[in-house]
Amino acid sequence: MARKIGIFESQQQVIDAITQLENSGFKPGEMMILAKDSEHSRRIEAETDVHADEMRDLEETRYDARTHTGTFGTAYSSGIGEAPVATAYGFTGFGGGTTSGVGFPFAVSYAFIGNEHERAFRSLGLDNKEAELCCQEVERGAYALIVETTESKSLLDKDGGPDLSTLGVAEAVFRSCGASRIANGS
Repeated sequence: MARKIGIFESQQQVIDAITQLENSGFKPGEMMILAKDSEHSRRIEAETDVHADEMRDLEETRYDARTHTGTFGTAYSSGIGEAPVATAYGFTGFGGGTTSGVGFPFAVSYAFIGNEHERAFRSLGLDNKEAELCCQEVERGAYALIVETTESKSLLDKDGGPDLSTLGVAEAVFRSCGASRIANGS
């Protein structure tokens, strides 16, 4: 799979890009939107038929799956290569306490979690470089719109001609809709 990632500063830019991509033949299943939280994705989802993955929800889902716990359950390791770091340090989420009532302030809990945002994006199939880029941008409130295709590079790409590939069309749309950054994915 090949990807093109567009970073946008506003919901309207993302909506415009999705509309243009769909007019160019892209299907909702070929696009992924990454947003910080529901406040940052609500309008996009309401005005398009593309689901936005929210960083906070991804982290909570990963944490619940990793620890096999709910709000007040006992956390334990799944044994699949990743220990429940948060539980080991006495908290069950961002700033919350364990059932024993011992809690840590948000800044302390966040320091132990470290790259949880990137891990959440890697769970969507992004590689380390893509997850790092998207994490940095989404954390600051931007939006990542990712287009994925099975198409390989065309002969024209290798010979210096115009990029007529599907991802070339996506990049042109990203540029016309004001993407602040465009990156090639894997």
